[in-house]
This record gives sequence, C-alpha cells and structure tokens, in this order.
Amino acid sequence: MKTQLLRSRNAKMQKCRKMFFFCTFAFLHFCFIFAQTDGGLFTDPRDGQTYKTVIMPDGKRWMAENLKYTQGLQNPVFPNIPASSLNTFVGLKNYYYCPGPGPLNASVGQADPLACEYWGCLYPWWVAYANATNTGVNATPGAQGICPSGWHLPSFTEWNNLITSVGGSANAGKLLKDTARGTFANNQAWKKWWTGSALQNNDTYGFSALAAGSRTTAGAYSGNGTQALFWTSSPNSNGTQAYSQTFTNTSIASTSSSVQNRADALSVRCVEGHCDEGYSISLSAMPSCSKRFDTIEYSDSYTKSKTQFYSINLTPTGVSWTYSASVISCEFGSVSISQPASNVFTFKMNNLTAASHLKTFVIEFTATEPTHCTFKHRDTFMMKYTAGSLATVDTTSATKTMTDPRDGRVYKIVKMPDGYWWMAENLNYQKHLTRYADATQPAINTDVPAIYLGSFWCPGASGALTSEPADCEGGYGALYAWSTAAALDGTTWVAPTFFTTNTAYGNPTSLCSRGICPQGWHIPSDGEWGDMLNAVETGTKNHNTTPISNTIFGGATAGQRLKSTSPSWAGTNVHGFNLFPSGHRTRPGSGYASKANTAFMWTGTQVSSLFAFERRFMNNSSSVMHWSANSGYGFSVRCMMD
Repeated sequence: MKTQLLRSRNAKMQKCRKMFFFCTFAFLHFCFIFAQTDGGLFTDPRDGQTYKTVIMPDGKRWMAENLKYTQGLQNPVFPNIPASSLNTFVGLKNYYYCPGPGPLNASVGQADPLACEYWGCLYPWWVAYANATNTGVNATPGAQGICPSGWHLPSFTEWNNLITSVGGSANAGKLLKDTARGTFANNQAWKKWWTGSALQNNDTYGFSALAAGSRTTAGAYSGNGTQALFWTSSPNSNGTQAYSQTFTNTSIASTSSSVQNRADALSVRCVEGHCDEGYSISLSAMPSCSKRFDTIEYSDSYTKSKTQFYSINLTPTGVSWTYSASVISCEFGSVSISQPASNVFTFKMNNLTAASHLKTFVIEFTATEPTHCTFKHRDTFMMKYTAGSLATVDTTSATKTMTDPRDGRVYKIVKMPDGYWWMAENLNYQKHLTRYADATQPAINTDVPAIYLGSFWCPGASGALTSEPADCEGGYGALYAWSTAAALDGTTWVAPTFFTTNTAYGNPTSLCSRGICPQGWHIPSDGEWGDMLNAVETGTKNHNTTPISNTIFGGATAGQRLKSTSPSWAGTNVHGFNLFPSGHRTRPGSGYASKANTAFMWTGTQVSSLFAFERRFMNNSSSVMHWSANSGYGFSVRCMMD
C-alpha cells in the first residue's frame, strides 16, 4: 500500500512539472503547489476508522474520504424529524444517516447502513458542528465539531481558499470530484459515483469528492450519484441555515457555495489542525517577492547553495503562539532551515546544480497555542535554473556598486532601511532592445501592452516629441513600458509566478521573477515598495499589512528623503537613494512629460491585463503617490537585490 501511494505521489509530481510548460500564462502558483499524499492515511483513535488524506494546494491536509464516525449516534428507523426540532439542537444531536435510496426500504427513504462505509455518513449541521452558539460566515474557524482530535470542520473561508488554490470555482469541480467506478457491496448495483456529464472528472489532486447526495428535513434522499454537499462550520446569520460547498454532475467543471437548512444531512470532510473556540489563526505568505517564492530562481553563480527568506503573516487570537518549520521532502541535495525571528524562516538550498531544475522541496509550518490550537500549513517550492552569471556586487568599497553582466554597466547601490539592497540609479539596460526616439512610436493607438515588448525610450524634455540617447545618461535611465519592465531581459515573456497581494484595488498580482533586472535582482513588487517606504518613514522593517491607499502612501516625508538634491527638486537624499525626476512617456505616445519635476516608478505588481501599480514622486510633495497606470506608459525602473 505504501509503495503504491509513493508511486501515486511521484506520478502527480511529474504531472505538475509538465503543467509548468502548459500554464505559461496562467497563475503558476496553482501549478507548482500540488497535492501530496503524505503517507496517505490517518486512523481515527475514537473508532479505529482509517481515512486517506491529501495535502492540497492550499497547504492544508484534508481527508480524502467522507467522514464515517457513528459512535454515540443513532441511525433512526424513521426518516421524519419533528417540525419543532428542525432548527434546534434538541432532537438532532445524536442523528446520522446513510446515503440513499438504497436496497433496503427505499420507498420510505431509509438507506442500507452499509452505504455509510461506501459513501461516508450524512450528518445534520448540529451534529457536524456540535455547537449552536456562533453566527456569521467566518464563525470560529478551526472548530473541531464531529472531527477527530487534532482535526476540525472546515469553515466557509477554508473551503473557499481550497477552491481558489486549485484555480477557482469555474474549474475546481472537475479537478476535485472522484473518478472511481464500481458496484456496492452484496452485489447490489448502485449508481456510478458520478453520473452523466460529470464522468469527465479527473480528480487531479486525489481529493475524491463523492456524490453521496443529501437528506432533507422531510426525510427525502436526493442527489446520490449526482451531487456532493459538504457542511462548513459557518452558520448563516438567520439562525436556521448554514453554509455548504456543493458539487453537481450537471456542471462539469464548476463548484459553488450555498446555504442549507441546519437539519438537512450532508457529508463532512475534516481538515488537520484544531483551534478551540476563541482561538483562531490565519496564515499566508507575505506578498513580497524577495521574502517568498513558490518558484526559486538560481543560476550558474549558485554552485553550491542559495539562501531564501520566507515570512508569514499571522492573525491570531489567544496568547503564547509558537511557530516552527520542518522539511517534509526534498528532490535535490538538501534544505536546512533557520529561524531568525518568531515568524521568519530562512531556507538554505544546498548542492544545487543545473540538474536541480524543476526539482521541489516541501516545508511544513506549524503554529501552536498551547492546549488550545495547532495549525499546520504546507508549501511546495520549485527550483528554476537559468544559465548565466549573477550580477557582481561590491559592498566593501566606499562606493557600493552592482555590475550588470549583460552589458557591463555599473550602478551605484544602497542598503535601504528595509534591510535590502536597492539600485541608487535608474535602470538603463538597452541591449537587444529597440530605442524609439519619437515618443509617438510604436505608432499603434491601442490598449494592448504587448506591442511595447522589447522597446524603450530616453526621457525627453517635458512637452517634447523626440529624445536623444544622451537623455538616458546622467542617472535618468531609460523609460520602459510595463510589458518590457516585467519581461525577462526586457524581451522574453517567461512564465512568471503570480500571487495575490493585499491592496485597495482588489485582486492584483505580483510578478515574482526578475523581469528586466540583472540576474540576482528583480523588479520590486508593490508590497516591496511599500515595505521600503514604511521603513524610510518610520525606521520599522515590518511588512505593510494594511491595505495600500490609492492616493498618498509613504508618510509625510518619505518622498523628500528619497529624491536627489542635484538635480534639485525638493529632495534631501537622506539615504543615498538619489531618485531622479525622469518624467514619463505618455500612452499611446503623445509625447514626453514631467521631466525635471516628477519620477514615475514601475512596480512588479499588475492590476489587470492593461494596468500595473506605480509609485510617483513629485517636486511639490514630500509624500509618495500610489497609482495604477496603463501598461503602455514609459516609466523608470529601480531593481532590488534578491
């Protein structure tokens, strides 16, 4: 059995690697974090029942079978429930049902008890949740409910996170529904596990959602073979319903959430980890490329090892939390972990070679509140090899520099109050790119950013239509469309890793690859700009977890502190960042604007297919503006060391 499970896991890993090439323009976060069987089994100590388990792309360990726990519960002979008990805990706390209709007493809806072994049991919400006091969609995430000790009934939010982690509700159904076929025990023919159009299921992650159907308050069984309905721990605020997750055979790919009467009987899946009432925690990766990669890039310069930081945002209730991390598996040399702060972990990947390309390692993070909560989360990281040399950095001389190996250009660099090295000059990489002197070129009046891939402009005088190569020199740097800034070496759009960031614009994505920057450096994400600006203003290195304002951001003086003193535009250059007012090339190309009074800086964070975030510094303000701009505008770029 163990050998078979390991083979299954290896097959899934191979499949995921193939998906790397298929998902070139997809959100690769979902391709790289794949399901793991982790030995595949868990035994419930209460009754000895053994369940298959799987680590899903949301990082959590889920049961891959429906719960079958019945100790202390009754399977009533008669299906009716008194009307007075429909929405109360009284009368329902000891009931469970087996999916039906089955071979026994099908006319009155009583299923064969053996059906519970095949499909798992159906429970009223009061039994599944085992608590009638909380209200609200996100009430008490981590409530144990009917699940075994150390496990819990997933909340509405946890189900939603699972669905999102596999690509969203439009596709999750097909990926999570079971593909098995067969007949029921005692040679009694039962419907196929999924019938009709849903036979196209592929159960990509081994979650194996079963079409057990449900039982209504009136005692009728429905949906066996065509529907799967799972309880969440989240009650609806009307006091009579609770939230569920629904899969159907009429919708091949999608899934949806809904509300059900609390007296209805649905299936239950449990998630590892348990928090007592009043103790809860949410864990997510920091939206910052230098602090967390799902894909870790390395090159020929990393002959032995590479170190990478991973920081987690924690929103706990309760006290005395402790955090730990451990290596679950590694497909190359080895990975060692250190913990420089309570919620910050450093991975050192050892013995890297070109053969480590697309190899993975798995880390399990644990957050514990003694006696009250244990929360576990797993992430899979994939190594990505790129031939070439790392940018040379000199931090020992009086003037700190970085040499771009692609063209030999030398840039001044500075270690900012956020603790990271930044370029102290605007990027001026031009190799293999096309310079347009005329700001109206390329002469295509359209909103398709890809047209500008591989091109740049030198910052012309405000109001001018043309510029000269010399305009890129003297610290002003080149102006790039976002599609060029975000592309590898400015010319090649390679499959970047995207992940959600926390901003006021809703659901933008951060680019976690180096873009036009040299090897070992990358275009800073919107969150990294926020980190640096906060550190400049406050001296604090903490990541900004507050939703970013779409107007002034960076405090009262951060802009003034970063702007150059020569040319003079109301800057003090306190930290040596030496930001120049290069202006911008307007889109779709009516001319150059704002040189000598404004700096427009691209971030690596895209708002939509047409817009990306920028940071704007102006001569009449000491603050920093935070906007989104059309991707076809020509803005400046500063690079940040990985």
